[in-house]
Amino acid sequence: MAKVTIESADGVKGGFVCAYGLVYSAGQMKKIPNEDLKSHIERVRDLKIRDDDVYLATYPKSGTHWVWEIIVMLRRGSAEYEPSPKEAVFLDFKGPDVIDKVPSPRVLNCHWPCNLTPRGIFDKNIKIVHVQRNPKDIIVSFYYHHKNLGGRPFTESFLEFLPLTLGTYGIFQFYPWYKYVKEWERFTKTHPEQILNLYFEDMKEDPVREIKKIDKFLGTGRSDELIQQIAQACHFDNLKKADLEIKEKEHMTQGRKPSIMFRKGEVGDWKNHFTVAQNAEIDEWLQENLAETELKFRYTI
Repeated sequence: MAKVTIESADGVKGGFVCAYGLVYSAGQMKKIPNEDLKSHIERVRDLKIRDDDVYLATYPKSGTHWVWEIIVMLRRGSAEYEPSPKEAVFLDFKGPDVIDKVPSPRVLNCHWPCNLTPRGIFDKNIKIVHVQRNPKDIIVSFYYHHKNLGGRPFTESFLEFLPLTLGTYGIFQFYPWYKYVKEWERFTKTHPEQILNLYFEDMKEDPVREIKKIDKFLGTGRSDELIQQIAQACHFDNLKKADLEIKEKEHMTQGRKPSIMFRKGEVGDWKNHFTVAQNAEIDEWLQENLAETELKFRYTI
């Protein structure tokens, strides 16, 4: 584990902790067990996986809460909200001592890249649901997420934050997005039966269609009527309301107040933030870093 301090061109400084390719800010480290990122990653990789676990893999700000709730409802056969939030089984910040106590069936969720997935997920051929989102909307959502948390470096303006996500400062916010998606693409090509790849934009366009894909993949066999009910219950506005009124808050740092996890949930909000020059910069960055992939992302619907 290494500690690094970086400085922007205009003199703004920020401290980060790095381990196994992940980059966490000082504020995030407070939520890591014993504030030891390296040890936490190693312990999670050795997590005891159960045969009936499902693993939800997402890069941050890609619809994790949304799809987690859908999977839970499909497995339970009910469109009622699970009082315990996804944070209760969020491997980024929860260690095995906590996760082991969660009763089955569990829908584990994690933002870490493919190579840091708990080994048991692969050893036991556990079903993986992977959700992707276009990087421009991810960056905007990530910016507001950290800005609203407060005390995070490089969040005074979008102009200041964007270079951190593109690696311009010498490190990447959390983990390079392009590496993350390419690693899961490679895994998909060798293990197509184990993973279902979804897109945030497709979910927004036709949630019933996409929930049916999840239902088929998991083998839950739910009726069209229930799938319609789940789609309605998991509409952005309804999930935001449930998060405030129903979800248990002991796993959250904010307590019972509107969550920063639910801001807009839209496709194309990036247009309200990127300048022409910034858009050209990221398009060039994407062309360079996705040149050898078959991945295609939609930026509007």
